[in-house]
Amino acid sequence: MEIFKAVESARIACTIAAALTCASASWAGAQDDGHRHPPVRISIDAPDAGHFQGLTTNTGWSLALRIETPDSVAIVETPEEPTQPVGRREAIVLTDPDGCLDMRHFPIINAGSPYEDCAGPDETFLEFTTERFDTFDLADSNTGNFQVRERLVDEAFVSGALLNKPYLRNTAGNIVAVPRPQTGGTLLDGFGFGPDDDLVGLVVMSNKGAARVFDENFDRVTRVIRNMGGFINTVSQELRTKRGGSALVASMQVVAGMFEPIALFDLDVDADGVDYLRRLESGPIEAFQFIAPPKNNDEVLLDITSSYSPFLLDLRVVIVEGVAPTFIEDMNHDGRYTAADLQKMGFRVLSNEARLKLVVEFDLAVTETIIGRTCPPPSLIYRDLDGNGRDGAINCSGSGGAARIRRVPL
Repeated sequence: MEIFKAVESARIACTIAAALTCASASWAGAQDDGHRHPPVRISIDAPDAGHFQGLTTNTGWSLALRIETPDSVAIVETPEEPTQPVGRREAIVLTDPDGCLDMRHFPIINAGSPYEDCAGPDETFLEFTTERFDTFDLADSNTGNFQVRERLVDEAFVSGALLNKPYLRNTAGNIVAVPRPQTGGTLLDGFGFGPDDDLVGLVVMSNKGAARVFDENFDRVTRVIRNMGGFINTVSQELRTKRGGSALVASMQVVAGMFEPIALFDLDVDADGVDYLRRLESGPIEAFQFIAPPKNNDEVLLDITSSYSPFLLDLRVVIVEGVAPTFIEDMNHDGRYTAADLQKMGFRVLSNEARLKLVVEFDLAVTETIIGRTCPPPSLIYRDLDGNGRDGAINCSGSGGAARIRRVPL
């Protein structure tokens, strides 16, 4: 076991400008352990939404989180014996009241031995593991919390059960997994819906798409969302920041279907005066006519996609003590998912609640295709919505690779 102690230094008081910056964050009421503010401070460093909430496309950007622990005293590391080859776990020690690093209550689930000869453990800590890259279909056998990694394995469909993987009934009547975002099935890849195996206390809450819990008929039967923290790709550490204490940087490459609304479309409709039917985010079935008669499949795809794009993405990010939940319940019934709901669920919130509001446009709507294939967003799913047994799916038009332009909006 190794101990890395941060260099002690005098704390410099915040300037007025810095205080104004700090005051803009929601501190979620976590004021214990003698801290004026929570022991963990989290910020969203990218994307930069700006004053007008920015504009990006639904894929290709990264959610970059900076997690600072200004009063932390050490980073500890321990081997993870049950894994082959032997892995490791790490933790930032947030507080150590007696000044003796015991930490026998770390790791969280499979506790270890004392680091120093102490009377007993009195430390609080944030467990993490330095991770180069997690993604679907790439085995991750020896980094991170292996018990949490097992929770990221896709659960098979069971009717009426609360599952970490969304499923829908297709036009043929079969129950199939929602295709995006991609996860690794039964592979232990440390990537999927739930708490992250490398940053186990992270909670990422989204108001859109596959994060929402719905049944196989796309009906929302409970006010619950899935924790998207398990889609974190990388975690890195800093022993001491210029303000003192340690820090982590976590990054999530946003892939298709991760933070975008799910829409069911039926392009083969028997009713007169109706070109297509749409059901957006478990809402009612709505009838539409094309804006202008489409000349080809490209124009059909652009028309139906534009019926629900651009959209507003609202993300909230929090760190809790211990292992974060797979599901977050709307405990106060206000239609939002926040740090307050986590507290009512019994979790101790260690950080402020960082929030990102971002305008997102589907790639298709801002792309000029010169040559090649045009495809709908992966969250656009074809289903028979009028009961005639057909859905008129247009999966892609054209073929092969594509040459495209996406101009920066004015």
